[in-house]
Amino acid sequence: MRLLRRVRVIRTRRELPSWVERFRWVVTGLCLAALILIILKSGYRLPFSRTTFWSGAIHLFNLLVLLVFTFDVIINFIHSPSLPQYFRQRWFDLAVYVPIVIALFAGGSGITFVVLRQAIVVTQAFTRSRRFSGLLERLRIRPVLLMALSFVSMILVGTLLLTFPAATADGRGSDLINALFTATSATCVTGLIVKNTPIYFSRFGQLVILSLLQLGGIGIMTFSASLAVVFGRRLGSAQRKAVSMMMEEARNVDIARTLRYILSFTLLAESTGAVLLLLRWLPECQSAGEAFYRAVFHSVSAFCNAGFSVFADSLEGFRSDPAVNLIVIGLVVTGGLGFVVVRELLNRDTLRNGPLYSLRRMSTHARLVLWTTGILLVVGTVFFFFSEYDHALASLRAPSKLLASVFQSVTPRTAGFNTIPIGDLRPVTLFLWAMLMFVGASPGGTGGGIKTSTFAVLFLAVRNRIRGREEVEVKHRVVPKDIVYRATAIAVVSGGIVALFFAVLLTTESAPFQSILFETVSAFGTVGLTTGLTPNLSPTGKVAVTLLMYIGRLGPLTLALAMRTRQSRLPISYPAARVMVG
Repeated sequence: MRLLRRVRVIRTRRELPSWVERFRWVVTGLCLAALILIILKSGYRLPFSRTTFWSGAIHLFNLLVLLVFTFDVIINFIHSPSLPQYFRQRWFDLAVYVPIVIALFAGGSGITFVVLRQAIVVTQAFTRSRRFSGLLERLRIRPVLLMALSFVSMILVGTLLLTFPAATADGRGSDLINALFTATSATCVTGLIVKNTPIYFSRFGQLVILSLLQLGGIGIMTFSASLAVVFGRRLGSAQRKAVSMMMEEARNVDIARTLRYILSFTLLAESTGAVLLLLRWLPECQSAGEAFYRAVFHSVSAFCNAGFSVFADSLEGFRSDPAVNLIVIGLVVTGGLGFVVVRELLNRDTLRNGPLYSLRRMSTHARLVLWTTGILLVVGTVFFFFSEYDHALASLRAPSKLLASVFQSVTPRTAGFNTIPIGDLRPVTLFLWAMLMFVGASPGGTGGGIKTSTFAVLFLAVRNRIRGREEVEVKHRVVPKDIVYRATAIAVVSGGIVALFFAVLLTTESAPFQSILFETVSAFGTVGLTTGLTPNLSPTGKVAVTLLMYIGRLGPLTLALAMRTRQSRLPISYPAARVMVG
């Protein structure tokens, strides 16, 4: 009994009255209404302040939100077990007051900071709830669906921002279809545009596009998880699986270390490209700020294989400029190789033992990617040089012709830039470029297409089958049959998707056959090259191309996995059947 009497219960949480929970729902509702008001007033610039009634009503509403917010902070403080615990959990409550006071003295209301604070509170409450735990459990089973929804969320946010009057140069905002098309093209790093980016969109709109293509280039899940790892948070199993699929890395690797490498290498590559482009464009720009903006925009766009440009004619004005061409080529190829391959080439062992050490220890996947990339670039350069020598390249000198051929051979690898007008190319060149766009970049990179390794596996499978070999061999290594089946499925499904949307565009658009085919493959491969058809697409055609860009970014097999609820396996096996083919 004496022992029981000495037991003390330390309370770490105070019971809240029942009305407090209902009051917090009121606070959330008011903040949601304030967010809508901010979007309508600041985003769409609705003239609420022109009339005395609306101006007074908005002022009273802002005052009400501030008072309710203050009362909510006081309630949290009173019911907190201890003062240190309150500051540890709700430090942002007091931090919000500083910008609110500054905004009030500046003639504003500070409601934006209140809305931001409430969004943080609601997010914290949701992540600690049972519903969130159940949602995580469902997403753990289907992480690809989480990745697909993250792209949709970013596209919707980008669409909303591009409809703001501040997003366009004329101050009217983009219409819904064009905003959706542009946001999808940026998020899916495609580069197809229905409106000329530097002419139609304002600086704010261009910054929205830049943010979308940066997040879409390295993957929203990869980007967010990278920040979480950098700031010391541990990833759960669902996040690890989702990031592995985003990077298309099935091996058992250290995800946290890989994510740190992705984020740091991306910043390093884009910063290096921006500095080099800044040095090139600084002498010819009116201000250092304009040169810096151009350099950063094109560096990010090139590394992410996006193809967006702040020049009205893409990079056609620099077709004979070796510096711009080589910098952009380097960024495009580096971003398209895939982070897994880049990490094998550039790591601590490379710096310590030299590049030959990494080349000797290179994996089969990296060898396939590098060989396929190199062969396709050489074949594309040679073909373009001789095919367009006296046509699209006729006005250039021999060195400029070779430089333009190399650049045009790189750009269908989902880059989207061009130094030669694509509409001036021969039909045979457009056909070969469509094939290169269909192949695209490499797994785990910033590009699209069926990927170079898929093409390489299919080629080796056909070659070995012709030779009478059952196994697909690469440098004394055997490629598993499930990889061959997967490559075949990706190629077949991709071809079917392209054929389907090609038929739709043939029905909705009145354009030449080769232009529609080129547009379809460019959208699926998230390339961004066009013969001039994109600005003239019908509303139905814009919707079709928007959907195709989204499918092309996720990949046909990824999309199929996202929609499939479970895998089914036959409980029995049947006898082999003899089927004649060919």
